Amino acid sequence: MFRTALIALDHSAAQGPLLNCLSDLREMGVARVVLTHVVRVGYGQGAEYGNKGAFEDWLEECAAPLRDAGLDVEVDVRAAGEVAPEILDAAAAHGAGLIVIGSRGQNMVRGLFLGSVAREVIQLSALPVRLEWIEVNGEDGAETCERACHAGLRRVLLATDFSPQARPAEAAAAGLAGRAGGVDIVHVLNPAEAGRYTRWPIMARAALDNIAHEIAAAGCAAEVHLAEGKPSEEIARLAGERDADLIVVGKHGQNWVESVAIGSTAANLCEIARRPVLMVPVPRCEP
Repeated sequence: MFRTALIALDHSAAQGPLLNCLSDLREMGVARVVLTHVVRVGYGQGAEYGNKGAFEDWLEECAAPLRDAGLDVEVDVRAAGEVAPEILDAAAAHGAGLIVIGSRGQNMVRGLFLGSVAREVIQLSALPVRLEWIEVNGEDGAETCERACHAGLRRVLLATDFSPQARPAEAAAAGLAGRAGGVDIVHVLNPAEAGRYTRWPIMARAALDNIAHEIAAAGCAAEVHLAEGKPSEEIARLAGERDADLIVVGKHGQNWVESVAIGSTAANLCEIARRPVLMVPVPRCEP
């Protein structure tokens, strides 16, 4: 489904775990990987200052085990004043269909949160963005990172609010269905909405069943779930209960992702999910 993936590395303790356990990327159809590192000009690390060769050597070391695993791997070192736009430029230049980035902030010991670069990449990207969960261990000054391995795509969790903006995420889940062991589909009821429309839970379950039929037609068994509460918490809770390997959500939405930015619920989901999240944007119309 996503033949080429661009993986953005930041030369930190998180980059090792980010490259581990790539069986799930292969299950997503990835055959070609581009490893990129963007050094921020102005911090004395610009590639033009003589460090490009060292960064390329580092990326080549990262690429070696991926090549051994059968992936076609390229490396790309760039220098720019703004990191996120340069990551998007690299993805376009290499024809990537997916961007992979770690969901990790600058101060890891304060807990995992959506870092500024990851947030900006999601906001600006017209491509699906996969945020990897990076675990943080250790005390101040001795942080280490690890990523819990998942065995391919045993289970995928699709979260939808049934809006037109959620359709690309639903289509992405259907595209992954043939490669997944099972798909769970969840809608989180808005208590106020459910109170105004007494038949809304019935309508929502019917809509979930319709998506489940689409998933089944794509070659995978699907189960539907209707929850009520705070969307990010309910999605994360269900993902944990079902031991989902990947959560698929729309970048835009009515309730938990605002139209052009990442809403607080979506950001919170990335912080508490404890597993990868695939954010799928609405395709942009060509002028």
